[in-house]
Amino acid sequence: MKYLAFIAALTFTGSVYAVDCVECHEKVNVEEHTEMDATMATCNDCHDMDSAHEIDKEVHTPELTIKECADCHEQ
Repeated sequence: MKYLAFIAALTFTGSVYAVDCVECHEKVNVEEHTEMDATMATCNDCHDMDSAHEIDKEVHTPELTIKECADCHEQ
């Protein structure tokens, strides 16, 4: 029974992690985008992420900075 709980915990933990952008996209220059004050709103202006990705709007607010994105996603 304790092994079943352990496996369930590992499965749940793995599903919570953010997807790394570099799995499908070229690496983003976070330093350059930070200097430009890039946010989710400006990313969508240039890269139209909304039509390509389904994102959680509660977490990914328009004012979320590229630096904050890099905290969860490998850019």
